[in-house]
Amino acid sequence: MKKKNPSLSIVIPTLNAGSGLRRTLVSLRSQDKYSQAELIIVDSSSNDGTPECARRFDAQVITIDRSDFNHGATRNLGVQESCGDFICLMTQDALPMGSDFLLTLMESIEREGAAGGFARQIPRKDASPLVRRDVESWIAGSEKRRVMEISSNNAFYALSPLNRYMTCVFDNVASMIRREVWEETPFSRIPFGEDIDWAYRVLCGGYKLVYEPEAVVMHSHERSPEYIFQRRAIDHYLLYRLFGVRTTPTRRSAVKGAVAAMLQDASYMMRRPRLSRRWLRTMRQIPRFAWSSAWGQFCGARAAACGEAPPLSHEV
Repeated sequence: MKKKNPSLSIVIPTLNAGSGLRRTLVSLRSQDKYSQAELIIVDSSSNDGTPECARRFDAQVITIDRSDFNHGATRNLGVQESCGDFICLMTQDALPMGSDFLLTLMESIEREGAAGGFARQIPRKDASPLVRRDVESWIAGSEKRRVMEISSNNAFYALSPLNRYMTCVFDNVASMIRREVWEETPFSRIPFGEDIDWAYRVLCGGYKLVYEPEAVVMHSHERSPEYIFQRRAIDHYLLYRLFGVRTTPTRRSAVKGAVAAMLQDASYMMRRPRLSRRWLRTMRQIPRFAWSSAWGQFCGARAAACGEAPPLSHEV
């Protein structure tokens, strides 16, 4: 039976979150209806004052060793220690926009009878043009609401690998899940991609998920080529393992993909000329970013196909 006023907990993993965490917590403590929601911080032994900052906002802080951090298991720990009927999962640098963020996301999930939902992401005001484009073109940057469900296993597996993946997109940058569903289907203990893995298993279990663009967080990053390589590798390792996605099956296709990405990115930047150091630096880095992405896609899927582990660092 649906409760009239379901309780809410918020779980945020942290590591040296800096001043951005304070802005996030100020926003969360200014939310309509849920300003006093239970707040649980699972901190990986920060040394920059992150736990002290969190406690000033009446958060329960759980400290773990940095070597024990795991995207799935760490979130499970936070949810396990919480008591809400719903759990909002966020990253430390996702900034809720507006005082109705939590309420909008919860009402969207309840309206659909869904197991969970995730919010729209918009780029930071100082995001570079390519980062802004990537955030806005991603599913979690779309202005179109989506409800995902698998009505028939036969129909789902008749889809292409890429479309099966797109059906199961979920993003714990800013999401909300039902406790009762998490108790049946907790996050897997995997180093990355716990959100998509969870969504796939939940959808296969007959539940629905919703993407709610009216609930918005500001979130984007300027990443190095080295990070992009490792991120693409682990992403495509998981996508091959779950859905059979292999966007870059050969070395030749990696080269072709990198060249195509370079031309596309350069053209995009040339249509937005800004004779500044940042614009020039971005133009100079385009070949490295394009190659890192294409080669990471190839290496990740190949490792999964061969039963090997992908390149991975703690930063990812």
